[in-house]
Amino acid sequence: MAYRWRSSSTGDRAPIDALTYTRLAQATRFQGTEWWSVMLELTDISIAEFEARVTEDFPGDLRVPSAYDAADREPREDRRFVSVFARQIVINALNSTENKYGVANVHLGMVTPDAWLAPDATAPDLSPIEVPKGSVVMGMIDDGIGIAHELFRVGSETTRVAFCAVLPTEPDPNIADSTQGRSLYASEIDLYLHLFTQSGLLDEDRFYSRTGQIAYAGGKFSPLSLRRSHGTHVMGLSAGFEPELNDTTRPIICAVLPPRVVEDTSGISLLPALCLALHLLSKQASRFQYQGAPVPMVMNFSFGNFSGPHDGTSEVSRLFEWFLTCDSDQIRWMTLPAGNGNLARAHAEVQFDGSCEDGVTLDLRVLPDDRTASHVEIWMPFSECDPPPDYVSVTVTPPFGPESLTIDAKVGQQQALHDHDGNVVATLLYTFEPAPTARGLITLAIEPTASLDPTHPLAPSGRWTLCVKPKDIAPDDTIQVWIRRDETLPGYRPGGRQSFFDNGDYVRFGPFGAPLPVDPPDTPSPIRRAGTFSGFACGASPIVIAAYTRQNQQLSYYSAAGPLTITPMTPVPYRDGPDAAAEGDQSLVRWGVLSAGSRSGSYVRLNGTSVAAPRVARDASNAITDWTGTAREWIAQAVLDQPFDLPPGTKPERMGHGGISIPIRWSP
Repeated sequence: MAYRWRSSSTGDRAPIDALTYTRLAQATRFQGTEWWSVMLELTDISIAEFEARVTEDFPGDLRVPSAYDAADREPREDRRFVSVFARQIVINALNSTENKYGVANVHLGMVTPDAWLAPDATAPDLSPIEVPKGSVVMGMIDDGIGIAHELFRVGSETTRVAFCAVLPTEPDPNIADSTQGRSLYASEIDLYLHLFTQSGLLDEDRFYSRTGQIAYAGGKFSPLSLRRSHGTHVMGLSAGFEPELNDTTRPIICAVLPPRVVEDTSGISLLPALCLALHLLSKQASRFQYQGAPVPMVMNFSFGNFSGPHDGTSEVSRLFEWFLTCDSDQIRWMTLPAGNGNLARAHAEVQFDGSCEDGVTLDLRVLPDDRTASHVEIWMPFSECDPPPDYVSVTVTPPFGPESLTIDAKVGQQQALHDHDGNVVATLLYTFEPAPTARGLITLAIEPTASLDPTHPLAPSGRWTLCVKPKDIAPDDTIQVWIRRDETLPGYRPGGRQSFFDNGDYVRFGPFGAPLPVDPPDTPSPIRRAGTFSGFACGASPIVIAAYTRQNQQLSYYSAAGPLTITPMTPVPYRDGPDAAAEGDQSLVRWGVLSAGSRSGSYVRLNGTSVAAPRVARDASNAITDWTGTAREWIAQAVLDQPFDLPPGTKPERMGHGGISIPIRWSP
């Protein structure tokens, strides 16, 4: 098959977000009337003003969720995030550096079925909830959360789940208090527990069908249909108690993400759903009070990614900071996983010391039968100049195809790879991430290499060669390169296959054939294990947890490492990697840890830093009431109080302050 590169300029209306631009350009199978979930960053404009401006130009093509009440919509703030639903014509207008709507950033989520949206939804219930002394609100955002599991109940027909936002379902026509999905409160959950319990046994399939989390007849996939679901397992570790304990001091609020944003992480941004979920839970968290004062909250979010600037200035880092500080009267802590990409070969560092004038070559292996897109992000150094320097140029050579023309680090630079039918199968595009990131970004977006749709254009699999050549860059400046996570997660239908760097000078194994968990000293390879830290976990305030294997007392091989990219805009306090390490595996043979399965009475294994983080969230809930310092100061002390010995010489970039031992006994 013949391929041909075509160069073009985005002109004055350069796109804000490269992935949004390429996804909408390839959305030929849609009619333009579909609703997309979008997270926007607004600057110096209120939500009400933004809505009025867009509606004037595009009447009927924007929906702002009812979760944003008058108190949220009226204030004009310097910067704020908002999750909306919009049609493609609106998104195209917003995703332009010259837009007139006060939009600084755009992140495109998934096509949201109209049946999932309630345009006339009312504001949610925000009346105060009195809780016992010593109570701590336990928050959770995940997919497939089995809220009826016995570990989240007090007795057989009384739940500890005070609020659950089920985003991937149709609204209840009788109770439309959420623009997307459904909002379940304790009274409604208790009603279903009562209706579907017979002879002391709960019919959980009927329960989840009634709450909209399972729809077998409708063909909607839900992880709760399986024996093991990530959300149930993680929430069991952070907030699960035996019902016989009759514990009422750990009320739970949670949000269930759409499986689509979890299943395909290649280009569908998780941020719109995450932003809406955080806003809903923030409103609900403020309701819990003891004698008129808000009680503390501990939130766990066991997700990560490979991409982003990794300097603490990304939208998700700032979104977490907003959540942790937006209610000044309530103490909020958050636990995050360090990430599982240590050996994924998804990160590279490029420096020019004068001996590589011909550039640095990165071999990108794009796998066959990959039904999701692959994306490579090439991040420039920080710059205070406007425009920033033209640091490097990039060329790309696909398998069986010609080398592209040069893309410079300048606004307006774009190239597209066309197949013999004229279809675009890859795009190379420069964008600039505005302050506080203030860094240029060259994105290579590659279409899937396989599809069940015979009309979908396919990119070639094999070795793609990226050549990065120096221009206006200092010898001590570094170009950071990340491949976005692409592999389908466990429990989902196979589809995505992770692309990876395959340079010949990368040393994968040690002398005994085991994978090397750290980079060899003085390695010449640009492909690095260092710097694989999750892009979600780079902010200043959350507690970030790595994973260790208990039996051999080693950090788990997959547990990602720092350091982060430090710029003048990086928030303080700085971090070099995780804050601590908790158990993620029992042994190399008995991988993972036990926690709740999808149904009551079942316990299953999952591993990863995703199961290490909620263990710390559980421990944090026992300390947050009496601790007077920050969350990260607490975890540093907790490591000293509950140590788990890791090998001497393990770098803080991988383990933080050290290992912490937290046994789980399903009791306070």
